[in-house]
Amino acid sequence: MDQSVHSDRAEDIGKRVLKLVENVRSADDIAPSRIEQLTGIKVEFNPDDVNEYGFGGQLTDAWAYNLVSLPDGSGAKPSRLMFSFDDESRANADMAPICALDFDAYAEALAAAGYRVTPSPGKHGQVSLWDFTRDDVTVQVYVRGENDDKADHACVSKLIINA
Repeated sequence: MDQSVHSDRAEDIGKRVLKLVENVRSADDIAPSRIEQLTGIKVEFNPDDVNEYGFGGQLTDAWAYNLVSLPDGSGAKPSRLMFSFDDESRANADMAPICALDFDAYAEALAAAGYRVTPSPGKHGQVSLWDFTRDDVTVQVYVRGENDDKADHACVSKLIINA
């Protein structure tokens, strides 16, 4: 499978997750049935805890994706989700195969959905996290440079959705 096929698949997953985020107004919108409705992807459950659910898959040898609930341990329904592109190589893999939908595309879609953005400075003044807020919903978007040659091209590595 060539890199463009992986990029297309990563872009499709990103667009599905963006559709979910664009429609989150409360914790009810991150319930499993709503996730399935908005993404078209079947949600799986931890058999030991119905508040732990999500989906995931492999994109390349180096990259996987996961969307998981983040239960708070109180037994209440989760109010947070995490979506991530995971570097399975653990060697700072090139993000090109998963960066067809880059940070600018995510930011544009979130702004169009009514989210306001605030950068959160990290090490050495570089922004590695962006906060998007709309009403009571916040989305933290973590970014990383695509690769050594395109270090300034920001790719999304993780989203944390708080509803």
